[in-house]
Amino acid sequence: FVVCWGGEQWFVVELPGEAQTTPEADKEIQQPLPQDIRDLLKELAASVAQQKVEITFLKIENQAQEAKLEKQETEITKLKQQVEVKQVAFTVSLSAEGEITVGPFDTLSTLIFKHVVTNIGNAYNQNTGMFTAPVRGAYHFEWYIGAHGFVTAAVLVKNTEQIFLAYEQQSSGYGTSSSGATLLLEAGDTVFLQLWPQTKMYDNRHHHTTFSGRLLFTM
Repeated sequence: FVVCWGGEQWFVVELPGEAQTTPEADKEIQQPLPQDIRDLLKELAASVAQQKVEITFLKIENQAQEAKLEKQETEITKLKQQVEVKQVAFTVSLSAEGEITVGPFDTLSTLIFKHVVTNIGNAYNQNTGMFTAPVRGAYHFEWYIGAHGFVTAAVLVKNTEQIFLAYEQQSSGYGTSSSGATLLLEAGDTVFLQLWPQTKMYDNRHHHTTFSGRLLFTM
């Protein structure tokens, strides 16, 4: 037997055997269902339809919750990164040991400060002389340059933009010059010092020529 919907009412249909295959025989074995069974089947059908709707809404709600959770995890990761990169500071000097004179050169030349005193956050690269901002924020930089009987000058460069120049001319003996700047940097921006063309830079074991920078606050 199978239960069938006839358009207006439910029927119990007895499946015919091999001997009963005519349309007349099929029609004869159709029996209307009692009213209480028909009502029960309608309720079951309505319940199944309602459950399908509820399952659909649950899937949508679950997807929304997953998206919200993923967003929260991303925000937490960003906050952790910001906390980690808030500690950024470095101080370096030109000479790692002994007395040195750098230059002169015909063109601008990047100064590589070999003696690292502090490099919190590892944003300064002692192989290239470049500081790379790990996060968007305001940074402050200072540099001191030494001259020993000649002209010296160093310019602070942000990526390719020249910011400020420190200059000192000393005909005899020793002299120094210094400058500083606060810059708004994007993550990945580079800041470094370049020796001005046809000038020299002096340093010794007392570390007169230095370059420093630190993150003031993120933005």
